[in-house]
Amino acid sequence: MGATAPSSGLEFKVSVDVRRDQQPHHDARIDAHLRVRAIGIGPRDEVPAVELAVVIALDVAAAHRETAAAALATALRALPDGISFAVLGGADAGGEPTRCYPLRGRWALADTMEKRRAAFSAGRIAPAADDRPPPGYPAWLAAARALFAQRPLPLRHLLLVTDGSGHDPADDTDTDSGALRTELAVCAGAFTADVIAVGADWDPAPLLAVAETLHGSAEHAPDRFGPAVTEALRRLRRVRSPELPVVVTARPAVSAVELTETAPRQQRLAPEPRPQEPHRIGFPTHQWEPGTRDYLLTLHVDASTDPLGVLLQLATVSVGDTTAPLLTRWLPPGVAVGAGATGDGGGTLQAMNAATQMRTALNRGYGALDPMSRAEAEQQFGLAVRLATEIGAVWVLEDVRKVADIVDGPRGLVRVGPTVDRGTVRRGRLHIASGHLLELPGQATGKPVACPHCRHLAGPHARFCIACGRSL
Repeated sequence: MGATAPSSGLEFKVSVDVRRDQQPHHDARIDAHLRVRAIGIGPRDEVPAVELAVVIALDVAAAHRETAAAALATALRALPDGISFAVLGGADAGGEPTRCYPLRGRWALADTMEKRRAAFSAGRIAPAADDRPPPGYPAWLAAARALFAQRPLPLRHLLLVTDGSGHDPADDTDTDSGALRTELAVCAGAFTADVIAVGADWDPAPLLAVAETLHGSAEHAPDRFGPAVTEALRRLRRVRSPELPVVVTARPAVSAVELTETAPRQQRLAPEPRPQEPHRIGFPTHQWEPGTRDYLLTLHVDASTDPLGVLLQLATVSVGDTTAPLLTRWLPPGVAVGAGATGDGGGTLQAMNAATQMRTALNRGYGALDPMSRAEAEQQFGLAVRLATEIGAVWVLEDVRKVADIVDGPRGLVRVGPTVDRGTVRRGRLHIASGHLLELPGQATGKPVACPHCRHLAGPHARFCIACGRSL
């Protein structure tokens, strides 16, 4: 075990749990549970505000302008001193987003007077008139990208507050030719983004595309969204490392490597090409703060020339300066793979696969309700409920109960009610994407505690500190 350079403010513990005994094949698939625990080091708990640039984009219809302006003023007054900020709101004659603040120049630096002036200026935001085209999500992203190009700080973040009125349904986010998808491809890596949806007349699909592609979160908030903006900035300041790759170094026999984050969010990670190092694959990850992340690591291996019955290191996984090996051995012909107990990863991988299926089914169930398809929704919710009952994911049962009755949890029988509120369905889809920690076998539940003597973090059931040895 090692640690990253002190500048990141994090040290890492990496573990790889895999079924030790495997059957050799020409294209053997190896699944492993990768866990990365990030531990904060150094004297500070938050990133200094001077390292953060934030754009707040207010995308609302005329009917919501006054309420939104008041909420924006509240959020601006609560900005941390030293943060670089800019506010976009309304549209010009050509339908492009306009800058509400600062009044001169591109960026403002928050202090008491600047925040007071910005809050007062929030009242000048004018939404696009009925005869003008709304900006649309790609336009807000492009405007933010242009601003961030002038402010190359370590953390660059967009807060898009929207009621959905500016989205053009003709923009198909499921195709590479869509304007939103094209703009997202350009913005990826330039900044991160959170989406705050207000009201109930918005489509979850493009908002989730923005949040997931730009490594942020999407959530629903009341029209008076000021506290949601403040909390989003508070979360952002806990980020110790804006971007950090998970690097897999594989043997030449490994033909393909896949990495999927399973907790706290479920997302497939895209590899970063390294033409000069074909057996060293980097998977960029974002917004690291103290906490735990779980991944499903999949290798496709040609075992035709490997020795049998010998422990082999198929790959190593590195995060920062910490590296952990992935060790397996190929069984001789006729020897069955046993269930195993210690170190074979079977129970953990089963739980991870169940959690992945559960989240997918839950998302499809909500998707079937918008537009309405009760039979498909009941089938998908039933699968999610059955898996959630097996692994103890109580939050899934609570989510399903918002739109359906659970008739028999272990059997996965649910009934969608005769009337389902569309706003509840759409909020549910955002809630699923916000991420929930999966408690895997052997993972202690509860929050870590800090040693009162040396402040080293310990597990919730620890009795002694492993750093200083004193009683907790």
